[in-house]
Amino acid sequence: MNRIIQHFQAWIAHETALINNPNPLLVLAVILVVGYICSRLARKLHIPVVTAQIIGGVILGKYVINLFRADAFAGFGAITNFALGFIGLTIGSHLNFRKLHNAGRRITLITLADVVITPILVFCSLHYIIHLSFEISLLIAAISITTAPGSTLHIIQEKRGKGILTKTILAVVALNNVLTILIFYGVYYFLFYKAEFHQFDAVHTFLQPLLLLLESIIIGGAVGFALIFFTEKRKIRISFLATVILAVVITVGTSELLHLSGILSSLILGIVITNYSKYKATLFGAFKDIEIEVFTLFFVLAGTHLDLKAVQMSGIAGIALIISRLIGKTFAPTIGAYLAGSTQTIKKWIGISLYPIAGVAIGLVLLIENNAFLRIYSTEITAIVLTAVVVNELLGPIFTGLAIKKSGEEHKNRVRLMDFLQEEFIKINLDARDKWDALDQMAQFLFKTHKIIELTLPELKESIYNREKEISTGIGYNLAIPHAIVEGGPKIRGVIGISKTGIPFESIDDKPVNIVFLLSTPRKNYDLHLHVLANIAKIFGHHPHIKDQIIHAKSSEEVFEILQAEEVEELNPFFED
Repeated sequence: MNRIIQHFQAWIAHETALINNPNPLLVLAVILVVGYICSRLARKLHIPVVTAQIIGGVILGKYVINLFRADAFAGFGAITNFALGFIGLTIGSHLNFRKLHNAGRRITLITLADVVITPILVFCSLHYIIHLSFEISLLIAAISITTAPGSTLHIIQEKRGKGILTKTILAVVALNNVLTILIFYGVYYFLFYKAEFHQFDAVHTFLQPLLLLLESIIIGGAVGFALIFFTEKRKIRISFLATVILAVVITVGTSELLHLSGILSSLILGIVITNYSKYKATLFGAFKDIEIEVFTLFFVLAGTHLDLKAVQMSGIAGIALIISRLIGKTFAPTIGAYLAGSTQTIKKWIGISLYPIAGVAIGLVLLIENNAFLRIYSTEITAIVLTAVVVNELLGPIFTGLAIKKSGEEHKNRVRLMDFLQEEFIKINLDARDKWDALDQMAQFLFKTHKIIELTLPELKESIYNREKEISTGIGYNLAIPHAIVEGGPKIRGVIGISKTGIPFESIDDKPVNIVFLLSTPRKNYDLHLHVLANIAKIFGHHPHIKDQIIHAKSSEEVFEILQAEEVEELNPFFED
């Protein structure tokens, strides 16, 4: 009894953990319970769940309750690695070439502005103002580029965000982390050859990171195409959830074995599945069953590992990193958005949405600690970077959530009547001689962007042409709504084409057509099809200013934003409502 009292007193004095040798299953249960409680509290307090769960992890850890010894949490490294792999997979799933085909310029310029300007600001502040060594400043600057994919993804899913800003954030974060890893390894090889051979070895500095990317592409690609083969060709008797889990485990495990980045290889895996698998929706949807648990474990564990003493140790250097990175992340993506000619929504909110920093940054810090050459810099780098992690993981998700809300994209990830009113389905500068040329171009665009598989392109064209021969679908108001009724298909699919000069279309008012809505509707959805036709006609018949704005729009991005007007929203309801 005395020993129990003494142990309890030592725990109160913060000299030991309350439970020194816990069963791993007990630790797992406590983590899940704490995560559940924090998620409930977050919703009541209207703060991001990820922020609450990280705080819950901090409270559970050695600085507050100190319930378990630190090594009790360290034993869950495999779960953390799996969670990072899952996050990489999910981020990669948003790099769908079909959806990004007309957003490449915006995403590229925003990402490049971020990965160039942010590290320069961080390096200058640490090296020239705080007077840290060249090597430490350069390594921290490379790490500062990353935006935490896990926190960003979690807050977007929590907010049910969908729209042009959400799509941009996810694509930018994916490319950002790929470039962060490549730039970090470039810095490593630059410093290594500079120290060992006193010269700049351009070949190794640039080629070694590209080799790392190639190896990750081989691993992620091989696992991805193997998964596609077995799910589509062999029809193996295994659940989709088990298949995806196995794919992530193999990808991360192989990458770790070869000292590669598990999150980078998993990101490639996600890209392969989302672009080449017929069952991508089912495969990614299968993970929904365990998604909450995976995120809960990851973020509560992240909270238990946050070293609050690092804030004291880092001193002014930590503050300099936080401030310089904040400035870079705020203004660099905004500059990229201006260079890309993006809409006001992107320009206004992209900057504050990229603050979180965690998983990849911590992974790179651990790499420094375990690398024989870089180890001499690890003490300072760990303290400084973890300071930024502590601050940004607690506050970053709040700003990302605010950006989603203020942009009007919160609670938009739901099925709508006209779900095809998305940027990737909008064709600007439709140049056609007559309506038959226009129908031919639009049919190809519809077939390609929606990846139609239930009928061939000639069959789709024939259905469209036959309907058009009955009576012109040019309904006036410079608008045409050609359409095809097909036997198969999951839902109504459509694309929008915009001609600035106008297309002779034999319209009922004899005016040229500037806006073409092409629809492909399964016969089973014919009643819904009539509803869609009526609502499109109402949008442009009752609100001519929307028609004029669309005709003069300079990009599909701008057209998409015009179609978010309140007048259009009322005629494009959510099915959940």
